[in-house]
Amino acid sequence: MTVKGFKYNLFLSVFALACALAGCTSSTNEPVAESSPEVLAELASQQVEGSGTFSEPPPATQQLAEGSGTKMVDHPELQAEEKVERGVLVPENVKGKWKAVKLLVRDRHNEENNEIKTVDLGSQFSLGKSGLMVTVGPFFPNFVMSKSAYSSMDNRLINPAVQLVVEQNGKVFYKGWAFKKYPTMYAFEHPDYGLELLESIPAEVS
Repeated sequence: MTVKGFKYNLFLSVFALACALAGCTSSTNEPVAESSPEVLAELASQQVEGSGTFSEPPPATQQLAEGSGTKMVDHPELQAEEKVERGVLVPENVKGKWKAVKLLVRDRHNEENNEIKTVDLGSQFSLGKSGLMVTVGPFFPNFVMSKSAYSSMDNRLINPAVQLVVEQNGKVFYKGWAFKKYPTMYAFEHPDYGLELLESIPAEVS
């Protein structure tokens, strides 16, 4: 072998070795390594800020029962002239879970006399010297309404509401619901007082 041929073969050997080390290949059909399922799952669990690529569908995709939405248009229409008598159905997953509510007793003539009262469900309190007695409860964290009953879809605080019964001299003056997210809707109407639901207090869990 001539010196020239030896140098040429040496060049080819070095070039082949360099290509092998650099991953160089002339073929386009080489298999591509795939990530293992564990690696893909780990990537999917890492929610990048501002990215919803791996987020699950929001609960809102399921159809909500009447009155369970958080928008005004989703709220049940409780017309004052409506004469339908509905019962009150407390679901098992709501029973015993709520102890009391905080109500804003508004003085329509002097806001300085406004008062926040914490009232146990099922108890009563008087409205000043008006002779009006208010019975509080039940409380529904996610108020819904059917043709026959008022109830709660579940125990999530999505559409909180409490029933208020106002009596004067033994006669029912008002019976309705106070909604935390809709304080002006279906509100207790009185020339001197207003009632609003502010908060709900869960029962103590032992």
